[in-house]
Amino acid sequence: MKITIAGASGFIGKNLIKQIDSSHSLNCLSRQNKQGHNNVSWTQSDLFSYQSISNALRDTDIAIYLVHSMLPTSRLFQGNFQDTDLFIADNFARACVQNNVKQIIYLGGLVPEKSTSKHLESRKEVEEVFSATGIPTTILRAGMVVGDGGSSFEILKNLVLNLPAMVLPKWTKSVTQAIYIDDLVRVIKFCIGNTQAYNTTIPVVNGEKITYQKLIRDCAQYFSGNKLLIPVPINYTSFSKLWVRIFGETDYELVSPLIDSLLCDLPTPDVPALIDAQVKFRSFEQMLTQIPKEKRIAHKKRKVASSNTVRSIQRLSNSRNLSVMDISKEYVHWLPLHMKNFVKATWKGHNLCFYIAGLSKPLLQLHMQETIEELNRVKFHIVGGLLTKTQDTGWLEFRKVAGGKYTLVSINNFIPSLPWYIYKYTQAYMHLLVMLSFSKHLGQLNHTANS
Repeated sequence: MKITIAGASGFIGKNLIKQIDSSHSLNCLSRQNKQGHNNVSWTQSDLFSYQSISNALRDTDIAIYLVHSMLPTSRLFQGNFQDTDLFIADNFARACVQNNVKQIIYLGGLVPEKSTSKHLESRKEVEEVFSATGIPTTILRAGMVVGDGGSSFEILKNLVLNLPAMVLPKWTKSVTQAIYIDDLVRVIKFCIGNTQAYNTTIPVVNGEKITYQKLIRDCAQYFSGNKLLIPVPINYTSFSKLWVRIFGETDYELVSPLIDSLLCDLPTPDVPALIDAQVKFRSFEQMLTQIPKEKRIAHKKRKVASSNTVRSIQRLSNSRNLSVMDISKEYVHWLPLHMKNFVKATWKGHNLCFYIAGLSKPLLQLHMQETIEELNRVKFHIVGGLLTKTQDTGWLEFRKVAGGKYTLVSINNFIPSLPWYIYKYTQAYMHLLVMLSFSKHLGQLNHTANS
């Protein structure tokens, strides 16, 4: 079978490739151009571009999605990782449908039954995106993945190696389960093409109910011997994020949602019978014996695009379930009214031009692509105007996600003509305010229709 892996260059992806490259033809997606070997080929692709992903998934039998988008991919990003996760997962899901993929395997996270975090809720939303495709979907829910080089585990390891003593906030008493990387990879491999795993949600756990406090204690004992650990009966997540970022040697964008999710007690189910034979490491202490005690070389911080690229993704209120075409028309009608006719919108065939009072040249000129209504997507290419530096990179689009449950508006790969810092604090700020106001306007339309 031909298997396409999104997130193949990450920790889990690299370990998965080693286990299945001899038995399948692997198509690994990456933002960079990489050299393949044996049954492994690399395809340079952009998850933010539906066409790029659709081309990358040609002839794919099984699609594996290991992506979580908590780090920015442009110089300026307006939005949050939840909406970004929805956007790129939707591109991947649409591409799977277009290419008649036979199975989707998605690795998400354990989801609490009661209170949850934005990080865990986002993974649940991505599950909905893939389930809405109608393609047999296998959803794997894992807690912390333990292994040499795993992001969450390396944060924990760096903390106990870098700090002479640690304060243990109240959140460290939250309960979780861990899974060793080799076991997780075995589970994914077991699910590939396995009809028993079709349309199932599988908790990938080792059966050991453990608190974060015990994880820290066991790590401290294994890596550095006795260490002063001081429990305190309060939660101070802001300070926790700061010291985890500094001493865990990682990015704040990654740390912040992870710390928020630690406030939740995760479910601690038994190992499902379906995958029982694949799970070998049944205790965290047993997993630690597989990890080298020496410190890994500090990871290089991920570089954001050096060009002045802009991405902006917002979720829109749409309880009236307006079509994306109706939403785009409402936006064009509403914007001049919202701007007190200081900005005017004019159609010239398929081109939409925005003018400012007193100027003959448009601020922006957008070309509307032919739209297939069933795709729940309306796209405008940014092809000119005083405010854009390029005529062939950026686009504005409205789309519905997860069978219409969510509605998004986005600008992608836009490169402004204004000097960067002038743009950042004028045009960019204005765009964000406009989109937030438009969402509020749609909400008021919904309220008016319902009353």
